[in-house]
Amino acid sequence: MNTPLKRVTREEAENVAVGAFAFITSDEERLGRFLAVSGLGPDNIRSAASSPGFFAGILDYVVFDEPLLIALAQELNTKPEHIMSARWTLSPSEFE
Repeated sequence: MNTPLKRVTREEAENVAVGAFAFITSDEERLGRFLAVSGLGPDNIRSAASSPGFFAGILDYVVFDEPLLIALAQELNTKPEHIMSARWTLSPSEFE
């Protein structure tokens, strides 16, 4: 039986996204993969980070990479479901 994700506030979700971004950028290999997948580069990542959808994009990236999701959950001392819920808060599905 699937249980619904516990809703988190926008502020909590943004804090999770900031933690995710810090986790990604703390490792050269993770950062390189993120930059390659996102199409961002060192010269434009700062401006991208200030765009409204950046936090949602970070969490979208994380939840679609299960090993990264698990590693981030361990790093943040939380459950993967909490990260999924944060993603849903920042980028809700029209089907929910």
